[in-house]
Amino acid sequence: MAPEYLWLYRGSYDDAVRLHETALWEKSFRENVACARAIEKALRGEYAKTGPLPPDCAAKVLEEYGFKRVNFVLASTILDMKDLPLGPAMLGKDAITWAEKSGTIPDAVYGHFCCVEAPDNLLTAFLRQTQEAYMALGLFDRGHCSAGMYEKNVEGKVLVMDPSTLKESCWRQEDQLWLAESGFGCDPKSSGRAIYAVCLSDGERTRWNREDFLGVLDKQYLPEWAAQKLDELRSQEQKPAESLGQGGMAMC
Repeated sequence: MAPEYLWLYRGSYDDAVRLHETALWEKSFRENVACARAIEKALRGEYAKTGPLPPDCAAKVLEEYGFKRVNFVLASTILDMKDLPLGPAMLGKDAITWAEKSGTIPDAVYGHFCCVEAPDNLLTAFLRQTQEAYMALGLFDRGHCSAGMYEKNVEGKVLVMDPSTLKESCWRQEDQLWLAESGFGCDPKSSGRAIYAVCLSDGERTRWNREDFLGVLDKQYLPEWAAQKLDELRSQEQKPAESLGQGGMAMC
């Protein structure tokens, strides 16, 4: 099981002041800076080399700081560099596209402290290792979904939890699959966000927001264990209705 990492504060310092969350921001900011320096240290021994990075270069940093923070630091660095005269040429289109889609918004005042100072070829190689390590986790993504959260009513559907919503210790396919049971958030036409759902792996029931999910899982990707659990849950829902029809109290 992955360790629990310090919570990543994604907002700016100004956001933290406005929301009275400066203590949370400061803890996360210090961890961001430490993560950036750790990446630099991992790459420092490779500056004079022309060959590929050691296979475990990114793995060591990921183990210490986790995917969320490493990705945040890398995205912040790339977004900071992309507007330089030679930024796009040095980084490459793929790296810039990834950073822009990450949802990261670097702090305009303090963001540069969290940027990695390293040759662009090593930075992009480190990013590739990080992406490969993430893919190896085998998590569900939008490519496994048949519909988004704003296209159709999702009540009674198996939803895919966005990994960014979960702690990294819960980054498993089993923890991503939830059966939507009720809530205004199930209806894309509703202004409500709440979705009450049950986790297929352990039966936990809780409230989430619509944006916590990536979409409805395409049936072709439903694992056998999840299909069995789904049948169990649906049969449990039918039993109370059947008992009322057979031996329940008649209402006059």
